[in-house]
Amino acid sequence: MFEIVRILYKELHYRRLKSNPQIAADPKKFKEQLRKTGDIKRGIAFQSVAFLFFGIMMAGAVIAAGDESRAAVIFATYALLPFIMALYTTTVNASYATSMGIFEPLRPLPLKTSSIYLSVLLAIDNIPAVVALLPAVAAMTAKYGIPGVLGLFWVLTGAFLGHVLGLVVFTFFGSASVGGRFSKLRTLARTLGVILFISMFYALNYVQQYVNEHYEDVLPFFSKYSLAYPFSVASITEPIHSLPLVLGYLTVLVPIYRFVLRRLWDRMEEGVTVSRTGITRFRAETHHPILALALKDLRIAFRRSALLVGLIFPLFIILPSAIGILSSGEVESWAVASVLLMIAWVASVGIDTVLKIDGQEFEFLRSLPITVGQFVRAKLLVMNAVPVTAGAGLVLITSYFDVSLLVLLPAAVFLPFLTSSIAMAFFYHGESELSVPETNFGHVLVLMIINGIALGAIAGLWYFLGYPYALALTLLGVLVTQKSLSR
Repeated sequence: MFEIVRILYKELHYRRLKSNPQIAADPKKFKEQLRKTGDIKRGIAFQSVAFLFFGIMMAGAVIAAGDESRAAVIFATYALLPFIMALYTTTVNASYATSMGIFEPLRPLPLKTSSIYLSVLLAIDNIPAVVALLPAVAAMTAKYGIPGVLGLFWVLTGAFLGHVLGLVVFTFFGSASVGGRFSKLRTLARTLGVILFISMFYALNYVQQYVNEHYEDVLPFFSKYSLAYPFSVASITEPIHSLPLVLGYLTVLVPIYRFVLRRLWDRMEEGVTVSRTGITRFRAETHHPILALALKDLRIAFRRSALLVGLIFPLFIILPSAIGILSSGEVESWAVASVLLMIAWVASVGIDTVLKIDGQEFEFLRSLPITVGQFVRAKLLVMNAVPVTAGAGLVLITSYFDVSLLVLLPAAVFLPFLTSSIAMAFFYHGESELSVPETNFGHVLVLMIINGIALGAIAGLWYFLGYPYALALTLLGVLVTQKSLSR
């Protein structure tokens, strides 16, 4: 199995490199890039080392807790990381991997459950998130013994849970059906389903925060009776309850996983389903190339829920903070500004999704008279659709309590454009032709650090000198990055 997965992994990166004309035109450079990116061990090792930096900080928090119960609650909070990463990468990468057609050669082969190869291929990208928790696991084990060992079991179970749920989303909501009397209604239902699905997770996250603040009062009941992940992770302080609970999770997840794999392979064989045929009136519309490309991407994303998850997922990272502001009863300008900065920081995460929307159809785009600048700016519009809407919506809602907050509306628009422009400049530096650059956890991590530095400078200027100076620096940053993309 590993040999087939290794070949599929290399084939996926091979096709991505072929989409980059500057690399594909240089055989020596192409071979070197394929050697670096197509090697599973090398790629995972690089990303894991990057994630270990955060893992060490998490381990320090566990050690500093001082109390076993508090350390368990902190560890349970960190256990969200592998779950979130597994859910996100599985839903987004599944659609991209299948659209690239790398599984076509497997279909005629006598393989009973060929979708297992897609599952393993996607699970590879979840390894760095698990590695990031190993220092915290080591800290729990060194200080408290058995709870640390159980913590490792829960981390692996959380990653498996996110992976299975990601496969469920892709299998039952990720394939687009075309046509039909109720096609638009089905698209809306899939969109609402994805939003509600992730919203339930963040409702659990809010409860987790409450438990962390009042853990002394609710931890005994919590650790004994709670079934929801990651609350159940805190049960590691009571091994006699924790071990049966983690085994119960696996008892439920394994049959679901096997069932989903069977359905997934059937769905992969079906491809696109035309549910209804007929003659309809068609009206040709013309748009500017940038707007036309952006509308095309948005339509594809709304038809493929797996891609839709990638576009709206960053929004849910800041959702608890936004809800906290609205429920506090007293809205302060700096509190709203902090959420706008958070929205801008996570906006660039969507670059991995928008670059994977086109799939195999990217070759067709290269045959059109589209410049790199037009292509990049269209992707910027798609990346900012959710962040800008969320930020502007937050400002408008909070202005109901304090009308002076309307002055923050330009920041809600331009802050996400700054970080997303930096993302595009980062990946398309030196590119003169349409291409799909290589993206992985390591690249996104470096990008988040760069954007963090930029937003930190803006936040500092905002705090010490005032909003007008911060907005001026933001606009200057947008102009500079946009100038670098003008080609």
